[in-house]
Amino acid sequence: MFVLSGEELTLPFAEIRALVETYSKDSKAELVDKRISTSSVSDPEIVRKITERAGYCRFGGLIVSRSENLLSLANALEIDFVDPGKTFAVDSFTLSKEECGELGAAIKSRTNQKVSLEKPDYLFQAEAAKEGFLLAVSTHGYKTQSWRNRRPRARKFFLPSAIYPKLARVLVNLSRVREGDLFLDPFCGTGSLLIESAVMGIDSIGIDLTRWIARGGLLNMKGFSLDFLGIIRADSTSQLPLRNIDAVATDIPYGRASSTKGKATAQILHEFVDCISESFSSSSENPKYCIVMHPSHVELKLESNSFQLQEQHLLYVHRNLTRAISVLRKG
Repeated sequence: MFVLSGEELTLPFAEIRALVETYSKDSKAELVDKRISTSSVSDPEIVRKITERAGYCRFGGLIVSRSENLLSLANALEIDFVDPGKTFAVDSFTLSKEECGELGAAIKSRTNQKVSLEKPDYLFQAEAAKEGFLLAVSTHGYKTQSWRNRRPRARKFFLPSAIYPKLARVLVNLSRVREGDLFLDPFCGTGSLLIESAVMGIDSIGIDLTRWIARGGLLNMKGFSLDFLGIIRADSTSQLPLRNIDAVATDIPYGRASSTKGKATAQILHEFVDCISESFSSSSENPKYCIVMHPSHVELKLESNSFQLQEQHLLYVHRNLTRAISVLRKG
């Protein structure tokens, strides 16, 4: 079970679905309620990895009980894994503190475990869904994730067009890239996506057309002491100097804060999508993904058979701008 963040977007579930496919390609994710997703993933290490990587996920754990009645969750609990010498806590995003307390007392009575609210050995997450109550358990405790130290203005080099780390993280995750894969941001700017991919241990490389912006992106990467492959100064709307890329995610430049060299956003988007296909690796049987964020009023035209538009998500910014996040699949 994965508990999603509360944003009124289609992105949180799309991110979880992408990460489930990334680490367990035969598994599928299902949205069972507004903020609750379940999947057939049964490996706790994969669940931990997905939870740590996801920007829009608050909790991830293995389901250990289902019931139509809240307190019956404790009676239906599988306790083979429980060590009486360990501690536990009960948390929830859909239940009250009183309900969590009652469930915690029932679990304590059934397992003889002690309660620890700060650093529990087992964190039980109880959630109310449309078809009843779910109880999941995690052994990696409460999720702590801070974006503040990587926000655009905290970096050594800043541009108003830089996107925030949480959104950058989601774009990278939608590309289904894994550790050891080669990830490319062809319009990397200040390095927002490269920073997040490098933080996750992914081999990352960027391209930018403008020399001083490319240097600024390098400064940001080095400022966080991140391992990455570098930033190339090149034009990503013409033949790219790279091959064997495993995943691509980018924010198409637009507006006064971005350097477009006089090209319209629609032209940049069309020329980029037309040429990026040749840079993908062809050695794997798995499909490749190109994630493109662009203004929603700019039409995405796919003239060739290289890509299929798998899904698209809308992100409202202000009355003059809604971003579209297009998930393109190759193969």
